[in-house]
Amino acid sequence: MRIYHGKIICLDKENNVHDYLVEDQGRIAYVGNLLPAEYAACDSTMELGDRVLLPSFGDGHIHFSSWALIAVSYFDVRNAKNISELQEIIKKYIAENSKKKAIIAFGVSKHCVTEKRLVTRAELDAVCSDMPLIIICYDGHSAVCNSKMMDKLPDRVRSQRGFVEEKGHLFNEAYLAGTDYASSLVPPLDLINSIIKSFDLLAEKGIGMIHAVEGIGFPMDMDVRLASLIAKAITRKTKFQTRLFFQTMDVEKVLKRKLPRIGGCFATALDGCFGACDAALHEPYSNNPENKGILFQKEEEVIEFAKKANRNGLQIEMHAIGDAAVSRAVRAIAAALADYPREDHRHTIIHACLITPDDMKKIADLNIGITLQPSFLISPLEPVEYLEEILGPRIKTGSPLKTLIDMGIRVSGGSDAPVTYPDPIEGIYGACNHPYDPKESVSILEALKMYTYEVARTSFDEAERGSLETGKIADMVILNQNPLELDPKDLRQLNVEQLFLQGQEYQSGMGLMGMLWNGMMGRKEAI
Repeated sequence: MRIYHGKIICLDKENNVHDYLVEDQGRIAYVGNLLPAEYAACDSTMELGDRVLLPSFGDGHIHFSSWALIAVSYFDVRNAKNISELQEIIKKYIAENSKKKAIIAFGVSKHCVTEKRLVTRAELDAVCSDMPLIIICYDGHSAVCNSKMMDKLPDRVRSQRGFVEEKGHLFNEAYLAGTDYASSLVPPLDLINSIIKSFDLLAEKGIGMIHAVEGIGFPMDMDVRLASLIAKAITRKTKFQTRLFFQTMDVEKVLKRKLPRIGGCFATALDGCFGACDAALHEPYSNNPENKGILFQKEEEVIEFAKKANRNGLQIEMHAIGDAAVSRAVRAIAAALADYPREDHRHTIIHACLITPDDMKKIADLNIGITLQPSFLISPLEPVEYLEEILGPRIKTGSPLKTLIDMGIRVSGGSDAPVTYPDPIEGIYGACNHPYDPKESVSILEALKMYTYEVARTSFDEAERGSLETGKIADMVILNQNPLELDPKDLRQLNVEQLFLQGQEYQSGMGLMGMLWNGMMGRKEAI
C-alpha cells in the first residue's frame, strides 16, 4: 500500500483535483481530499511537493514495430539541415553497421533542408552504394531509395503509380508496395530486439498504453505475430498495455487471430498525405488545379469491408487525411451501421486533418471517434507555410480540435510514430497551441484527457484505466510540475519523472530470454 499526497489530477468526468490517493495491490483504494482514518497507519507515503500525479499517458495511434526499428536498429535523418548533413548521418551509420544486409531510415523532408528538395538516388549512392538503402519520408507516405535498393524492387513495385526511377523516389501505391518489399529484408532478430527495447523508450515518456497498428508487408505478417507475442510478455512483466490493430481489409485474417480490432493505415489508408499531395480533397490543391489527390480503393470496396468488419463485431479504424477521404470513411461507417446497428462500436477515423462541416455533424451523430496527432501541427518537417501553399485558405479549418470536442465528438491523441516522436507532452503542447487557428486550441485539461482517458476509452478500457478513480487500476505518472498552472506556451517545461503501472514503478531492461520466458509462462493477455 502507498499513499500519494499532493496534487492528484484525476481527469475524471468531474475534472477533480484531489489531495490524496491510496494505491493498494495495484488498484486505487481511495482518492479524495481527506485521508480516511483507516489509512493513517500506512508508513509508505510519497509527498509530491510541486510535482503532480495523473493517469499514465496513452498513444492512440503508433506504427509500433516500424517506429521501433527506426528508434533501435536503424536511424532517422530528420535533424539534418542539408543534404550534406544527411549524407554524413548515413556514412556514420554504415561505418558502425557494415554487416547490415539492408538499411531502412526515416525522416527525410524537403522542407527542413536548405536545398528545399528531396535527396536523390545519386546522392544516396555517393555515400551508400554497396547495400540497399531506403529512407522513408517524414510523412510516412513517400520514400527515397539508392540504386542498390531500386535494382532489387520487384515488378509489382515498378508497375505502380508513383514510381520515379531516375530520382529513386516512391510515391502513391509505389510507396506502399515498396515499403512492403523493404520490410521483407529486415532480419527477424532485429525486429524482435527493436520491439522489446522500445517499450522502455515509451515508458520514459510516461506512456503505459499504446494502440499499435501492424501489418506492413513482413512475410507471413511477422510484425503482427511478433508484436502480439512480445506485447503479451511485456504486459506480464511490466503491466504495459498494448491494443493491436491489424492493418488489413481481410476480415478473415483478423477473426482467425481472434483480434477485436482492424485497420489503421497502409491497407486501410483511404488516401495519402499532404507531404506527397495525394491526400484526397473535394476541391483541387491550391498549387495544382489538376490534382485532387488519390482515393486508393473503390468506394464499394470500402463499404463492403466496413460492413463485414462491423457485422463480425470488430472495431474499425481507417486512415483519412483529406476531406474527400473523410467523407468516404463516414459513408462507409454509416452504411455498415445501417446494415447492422451497433450502439457502442467505437469505430474511429485516423488523422481527419480536413473535415467538412456536414461530415462533422455526421461523425457526431454516428458516434464515430477521431484520433488526431496534434504534433503534426507544430512539426518543422511540414511547416504551416507549405500547407498554406498547397491548401490555401482551407488550412484555417485544418484539425479543428476545439470544434470537434465542443460538438461532443470523442477525440483521442496519438503520435503516428515514426511520423512524429511518441511524446504525449509534445502532442499536448500542439493541441493547446494550434498554429492554423488559435481558436481551435483546446484547454490544457482537454489536451491531457486526449492522451489519457480518451485513449483508454477508444479501446474500451475506460472502466479500468484512463482516469484516477477509486477501484480503477493504478496506472499513473508523476510530472515535474502542475500542467494546469502553466501557460500553454510553457507546456514543454513538463517532464515525466516516474511511471507506475498497476501501482508498481516501471522496471526496464527485459531482454530476449526474459521476453520468451514471460511469453511462454504468462497467461493470455488482452491486446
